[in-house]
Amino acid sequence: MEKILLVDDEPNVLEGFRRQLRKKYSVHAALSGTEGLIEIAAEGPFAVIVSDMRMPVMDGIAFLTEVRKITPESVRMMLTGNADQRTAIDAINRGAIFRFLTKPCSQ
Repeated sequence: MEKILLVDDEPNVLEGFRRQLRKKYSVHAALSGTEGLIEIAAEGPFAVIVSDMRMPVMDGIAFLTEVRKITPESVRMMLTGNADQRTAIDAINRGAIFRFLTKPCSQ
């Protein structure tokens, strides 16, 4: 079963994704970029890593830039509730992420 890491500082978002994905994937979660890096070290590699853009201490771009150095083979995706998606597009152009998703998400 492929492993997915979800990183978001909102527990409700993590739980919603976990419910949707757990039947087909091994879902791991972290509440911050720092926790995400610890989870990668302990449980990685992950096929897909999805991170929120706006988080305290380490934002999603900084987190996924670090992830790229550690595990470049993982598909990196940004999750954002930000209506202005220029930051996510810039992150794609710089190679930090492959795709971005917007919140709220639907099935």
